[in-house]
Amino acid sequence: MNEITSITVWGWFVLAAVLIGLEMLLPGAFMIWLGLAAAATGLLNLFVPMDWPVALLVFAVLGVVFAWIGRRVSARVDAADTEQPFLNRRADALIGQSFTLTEPIVNGEGRIRIGDTVWHLHGPDAGVGARIRVVRVEGGRLVVE
Repeated sequence: MNEITSITVWGWFVLAAVLIGLEMLLPGAFMIWLGLAAAATGLLNLFVPMDWPVALLVFAVLGVVFAWIGRRVSARVDAADTEQPFLNRRADALIGQSFTLTEPIVNGEGRIRIGDTVWHLHGPDAGVGARIRVVRVEGGRLVVE
């Protein structure tokens, strides 16, 4: 291995470290794949010396391949992550459930306490003790019938 090839190989490893470091600072699940492509290009260049245009082309192809693989893996993980589907959408978890009013709905507006949260309601007027069912969510309000 000559001196120029050695510098090129280390350049790819440095680029890989920078890209992976950027992924940690600015998470978005994209720089990691380019960082892996740079590392793979450096490894390949270690064993098969390449001129810089060829190495750049290899990096571009590997970047696309790794990004595609990463997207496929990410989609599969997201689809399998159904343990708590309403984790960040608590109101959506209430759709279809029934509750008993502790405060009346007057002029189409009311409130109800569910767990540790007070929800604003929109629906037909109803008195205390009436059963309501959540049919949809509009912003932060529960629409009931």
